[in-house]
Amino acid sequence: MAALLASSALLLAEAPAAARSTLFVDRTVPWRPDRAEPRAQLCHLICDARAEGTTAPPPGRDRGPLLPKFAADAGAPVVSGGSNAFLGDAPQPQRSAPPPPAAPADATGPKLNPTGRDIVLTAPLRDGPFALGEVPFTLTRDDHVLVNAPAVLKAVKPVIDPLAYDKLASGLGGLGDTPVEQFSAFGYLISYDPQTIGLVIVIPPTARTRRDVRLAQLSQDVVGDVDRPAGVAGYVNLRTSADYEWQGSNRGLQSPIVSTDWALRAHGVVLEGEGTLQIGQRGSPTLFQREGTRFVYDNDRLLARVTVGDLLPVTRGFSGAPQMAGVSFARTYSVLQPQRNVQPTGSQTFTVVRPSNVVAFINGQQIRQIRLEPGTYNVRDFPFVQGLNDVRLQITDDSGRQETLEFSLFFDRTLLAKGLTEFGVYGGVLAPTTNTGRNYRFNQPVASGFIRRGISDTLTAGANFQAQKRGATAGVEVVWASPLGTVGFDLAASRVSGVGTGYALNASIQRTFGGTGSRGKAFALTFETRSPKFATPNDIAADNRYAFEAGATYSQAIGEFQFVSVDGRYSKGRSGFSDQQSARLTYGFRLSQRLNLQAQGLYDNRNVGGSSYGGRLGLTLRLGGRSSATAEYESRGGRGRIGYQTSSGTGVGATSLAVNADYGQGAFGVDGGVSYTANRTELAVSHTTAFDAGGFKVTDQRTSARLGTALVFADGHFAISRPVYDGFALVTPHRSLKGTQVVVNPSDGHYTARSGLLGGAVANDLSAFADRVVTFDAPKAPAGYDLGAGNIRVYPPYKAGYLVTVGSDYSITAIGTFKLEDGSPVSLLAGEAFELAKPGAKPVTVFTNREGRFGLSGLRPGKWRIEMPTEPKSSAIIEIAKDASGVVRLNDVKLETK
Repeated sequence: MAALLASSALLLAEAPAAARSTLFVDRTVPWRPDRAEPRAQLCHLICDARAEGTTAPPPGRDRGPLLPKFAADAGAPVVSGGSNAFLGDAPQPQRSAPPPPAAPADATGPKLNPTGRDIVLTAPLRDGPFALGEVPFTLTRDDHVLVNAPAVLKAVKPVIDPLAYDKLASGLGGLGDTPVEQFSAFGYLISYDPQTIGLVIVIPPTARTRRDVRLAQLSQDVVGDVDRPAGVAGYVNLRTSADYEWQGSNRGLQSPIVSTDWALRAHGVVLEGEGTLQIGQRGSPTLFQREGTRFVYDNDRLLARVTVGDLLPVTRGFSGAPQMAGVSFARTYSVLQPQRNVQPTGSQTFTVVRPSNVVAFINGQQIRQIRLEPGTYNVRDFPFVQGLNDVRLQITDDSGRQETLEFSLFFDRTLLAKGLTEFGVYGGVLAPTTNTGRNYRFNQPVASGFIRRGISDTLTAGANFQAQKRGATAGVEVVWASPLGTVGFDLAASRVSGVGTGYALNASIQRTFGGTGSRGKAFALTFETRSPKFATPNDIAADNRYAFEAGATYSQAIGEFQFVSVDGRYSKGRSGFSDQQSARLTYGFRLSQRLNLQAQGLYDNRNVGGSSYGGRLGLTLRLGGRSSATAEYESRGGRGRIGYQTSSGTGVGATSLAVNADYGQGAFGVDGGVSYTANRTELAVSHTTAFDAGGFKVTDQRTSARLGTALVFADGHFAISRPVYDGFALVTPHRSLKGTQVVVNPSDGHYTARSGLLGGAVANDLSAFADRVVTFDAPKAPAGYDLGAGNIRVYPPYKAGYLVTVGSDYSITAIGTFKLEDGSPVSLLAGEAFELAKPGAKPVTVFTNREGRFGLSGLRPGKWRIEMPTEPKSSAIIEIAKDASGVVRLNDVKLETK
């Protein structure tokens, strides 16, 4: 970088006065390593000579070697640390994929996440364990997400069948920044992951090609050097929430909630935790609920994560997982669910640990918003869950944190390449969450685990288990890429005290055929059965109300702008439960570049309400690049919904607005929210309406005000910032800048953070194991001030913090003309400048043009010896004044021959 600035100074000396401010330093275009001109080429262009090497980092910068590769265990393929790698069982993003608790943004529900953040980023779009590609997107505080449609299409093309791609591409053709509602209309659920600051996409099983986990996907080496994180760094996030309940069981101002999550990383070990403080009022006590605390260590050599403390185990098949504390050792290419406040306890039940709003989506359509108190629930008990349809529950607790759970007959079938292994072993004691924290039941040991192995490139097999004092569940799984399609099954057996012995089976086949375009077709079949007494150790009693359940889907495109799909479900009831059936016919048509239509015919025959027929019609209209409107009507119950969402600005100063009106069966509700992104806080106000389970009346209405902020620290430096989700970079101005403000990621007049009285500028959106360049600038720095590289390149480990100092003592640029004793110029040579006060320091390279003019950057006050390779060699002593800054003009510098 010093050489580049020197050449800029040289150009300045030769340029007309009117052009000099532009030629010297253009800070509107941050320097990037991939755009830097190698020193050899630069020297060749200026002085017709070659110099070895590349631009060195500025003094004081510790740009270390690339992080070491991760090696698999003996006998397994080596997996390099790329954007796809591993994660264990702690709440964290990982090499393989962004952790799940994603905040989905659905086409029919603009009010999705009151705690979303209005930020503009470019981050990986992840499908399960794989990063499909980089996608620019904008996220608002209420989880309104705008994604770059061409980038998403490019990213998903390799993993969906040609027919599905053609249908999606035709429906989105010509669109740029697109609300995720556009994708939801085609069955692709794109959600924001607050831990990785990235996007997660859920692809319909019937749209997938056969998925393989291959070594090539897990070995995307980072090319070049990356900057080292701080030795000791951490953060404390604080999110406050105050609600006013207009309608419900406890009207009036509610007790304020402060949720916190924090992390401290020191010498490769992370200590992290989460908790919630409920401030008492009107005589009620103030309560603190500690939700989890754990140590996390990543072993590079074994490609595994060790966790000690409150665990978040990964499960496979039917085994389920309880809340537990202990020790885990895991290598998994799937994602985990960090800071989870909703604990799945089986394939059909879930536990809510705090009062929560629940938005239910059936087959991708928002059906109902209800409010649940703490407790364990069976998804089958909600009357709006129709037959065997795919159910997604978006659960937001009273502190504003959000979790998403999905229930479906279609298991996710992922192949591992031959020899590749993933596993997880978790052992400890039961530790359920109570109102005041974890309840450690030391007399109730628990263990769970799984292992999966790629037997061949077309066959993957695995096993899983969970064991407690009262019983155990064990299972096996197989995925086979057969000539007929991707075949998979999970088989499990259980023995639980007080329940009995049972078994469960899930089998499926998925296939695409017929070529591309309108000729392409896709179908999927699935079957599941459970014996009457099958249960996991988490279950007090067996709840297997259906002898078997079966489902089928079929879809195909119709020309360039249309598609059609049909699906059906059947459940055979037992123990007093009647049979259930459901069917759905869907037709989609892109009416114009701005308007999409989707129509559905529906049939249900279920326990509650008997059989029913109906239809649903939905429209999505784009209103400019960052605004959209939706409208939907369902004939059953006469339910209708309209919504509007928009956002403006990027980075600091960004705002978003969303409003949604819902009517049906005599009940009317309005949801809405507005958010603002400040430099060190995130602010939002929202209003939510919840209905009863049947949708007949409004049970809860409340207005919420929320604020999020954080305290970050790295190697002794502190700052206030917006909440951090994984890693961060604290960017501080050097003392030589004398209080000049520093900004992070400047672009088109916008930036994501700036320094000030509350500390340096903080890039709060770094993701673990994701290659990233963070740019910075000091727009009001003195002319000619050397900022250094203008960026850092990071490949952060888990929960890493970076300390970046913008500028240094070596920030002065000297310009002038080198002349020999006879007055002739020193033409077209590359010499060196040595600091006399530091004899062993690396010299600074200096170039001259044909007239002997030079630009020498990276200097600090003091004496410097210039050595030039003339014949014979010549040298001179120059002195930079103590009060010098920016550009120093030395005029003619006379060199003496040795």
